Amino acid sequence: MKNAVLLLASAMLVGCRHDPPVEPEPLPPPGGTPSGVLRITFRPIWDGTAFDKTNVYLSAANERVLIQQVKFYLSPLVFSGDTTARATDAVLLDLVNGPEARSYSLPVGTYDSLHYGLGLPYNLNHADVTGIDPGSDLGAGSGMYWTWATMYRFLIFEGRYDTDPAGTGTPPYQFSLHTGRDECYRERTIATPLAMTDGDTTDLIIDVDVARFFTDGNQLLDLSQGPQAHGEVENLGPALRLSDLAVKAINAE
Repeated sequence: MKNAVLLLASAMLVGCRHDPPVEPEPLPPPGGTPSGVLRITFRPIWDGTAFDKTNVYLSAANERVLIQQVKFYLSPLVFSGDTTARATDAVLLDLVNGPEARSYSLPVGTYDSLHYGLGLPYNLNHADVTGIDPGSDLGAGSGMYWTWATMYRFLIFEGRYDTDPAGTGTPPYQFSLHTGRDECYRERTIATPLAMTDGDTTDLIIDVDVARFFTDGNQLLDLSQGPQAHGEVENLGPALRLSDLAVKAINAE
């Protein structure tokens, strides 16, 4: 009996023994290129002051305008300087309600310029939308895809206008200009001095001057001469003119 008790106790001790804890494998050191966060605020303005969608403005064509939609693609965003870095292939901005911010990771370095396109380059404009997340900037849910043309709108610029500069109240006529088609894609490079440091956030303000959608000092967007454009080949004139003007309306603060 005594031997049986001793055997039982030994078995219990063996069964209750705990193995020493296993030390976890050390995490690998962080790798990759040292980078910082670039936070870009895209800010709508009108001739140097904050844009207000409730204001009726006087355009360079001497027309009263109420802007109700300013929505467009920038593609790509490429910064150059000590090195070249592509922040994104495409970003969709909807600025009628005020500024929008986007954040991107950029390698450490000094940058002095930003190259961008207004609209989408050929490869993106003709991408198969069925293979793209509907909720993404390029997805079918963006409100920018022309199903009938199997390509994208680049810029939606809408509102109301009045040819009488002395008029009052809400302008009586509607304008709706949608640029698209490859002919409307425009590219430009602007100065953007930036110094990116490892792990830090750097801010950049990009102003979009809606007043300059109407003139660059040479061309003039006169809504009374073409208030509607929706990608029709036979009516590309207003869309081409708006594309020429709008790409120049984007500048770093």
